[in-house]
Amino acid sequence: MKVVIKAPLMADKIKELFDNKVIDDLSFTFLEKQAMEMSFLVEGDNLENVDVVTLVKNTIKNTEFGRGIYFSVNELN
Repeated sequence: MKVVIKAPLMADKIKELFDNKVIDDLSFTFLEKQAMEMSFLVEGDNLENVDVVTLVKNTIKNTEFGRGIYFSVNELN
């Protein structure tokens, strides 16, 4: 599955937060950045049991920088 994060600010910090990381048994791999959009490949055995969009949003919001920025997250199958 692919996840696209749109963020006009803090893109480098968001990329660092997810690239080559495992969160809730899901692995995230950075694919590309085009303008404000960053694409990540998300893989894991329990992918169908996790709301990946909510997981990504909460992970960003729980950072110091994530509380004050505008961003959106979309899932692509």
